[in-house]
Amino acid sequence: MDLATITASGLLALLINVIGAFWIKERLRQSIKYEYDQDLAKLKSHLDFELDKKKRLYEGKLAQYKKYFALMDSYSLEQRRALMDGFQEGIFKILENPSTENTIEYIKKTLSLQNDISDKFLMFKNEMNGLRLEAGEPLLELIESYVSALEKVQERTVSFLNWMNQSATTFLAQPDAAQQKVQEFMQEEASGEAQELIGLQEQIFREMRRELGIV
Repeated sequence: MDLATITASGLLALLINVIGAFWIKERLRQSIKYEYDQDLAKLKSHLDFELDKKKRLYEGKLAQYKKYFALMDSYSLEQRRALMDGFQEGIFKILENPSTENTIEYIKKTLSLQNDISDKFLMFKNEMNGLRLEAGEPLLELIESYVSALEKVQERTVSFLNWMNQSATTFLAQPDAAQQKVQEFMQEEASGEAQELIGLQEQIFREMRRELGIV
């Protein structure tokens, strides 16, 4: 075997080794890239799922907080309107026409109003308990304080209606005294526990925003 043949064989072997090494290296690179792409796709899918999950949880919590805050607003407004409409009309009828029929009708309406106020408060209280599934501890404490203050207002309202019911005949003999009593109740209604409720509702609103990450 001459030198040229040996040299050619050596170069061929070297070329084969180089090509083989390159092929192995390229296959390894492709394998690593494939695994990397697979891992990256899995990570992206996981992150997308988590982001979507957090988005749905956030939107659900936001909807719940809007619902409960609107419930507090509507409950206070409806109860106040029911109270005013319920006993004022009966008082005016008695003062205009102090008949036995009007007095009995007034007593019936007042008793019905007392029961209605108590029943609606229990419904409101039970519905607000649904917040326990969503709210954090600070918000729950504010809700507890709000419901407790509202319960005091409800008790005082029912007590006032009971007094109005028992004093129906007094309105006929002393209409000015009855009117004074009503005005005193209205003034107390706008202060004390009522102001506390307004303050607590504002705190609840701010805490809801804080939990939702709204500045």
